Amino acid sequence: METITIDQPQFNIAKLIAEINQKHQPILLQETTGKAVLISEQEWNEIQETLYLQSIPGMVDSIHQGAVTPIEDCIEVEDIDW
Repeated sequence: METITIDQPQFNIAKLIAEINQKHQPILLQETTGKAVLISEQEWNEIQETLYLQSIPGMVDSIHQGAVTPIEDCIEVEDIDW
């Protein structure tokens, strides 16, 4: 993970945001009072969704089971009782 000290003269938050969105890699921001990690909004949302799904009992197992189910054993969308 790249580390940037925010008091460096070349520190440019707009450039960092563009870089993070392009590369999809977090950047560690370092300052005398502490550190923080900068990630894209998309990655933040993906992390939140993952944490939410993992909080539902049995969801991870259900996703794994669905991933190995042969397509011919799946139900047609039209046949789902919403």
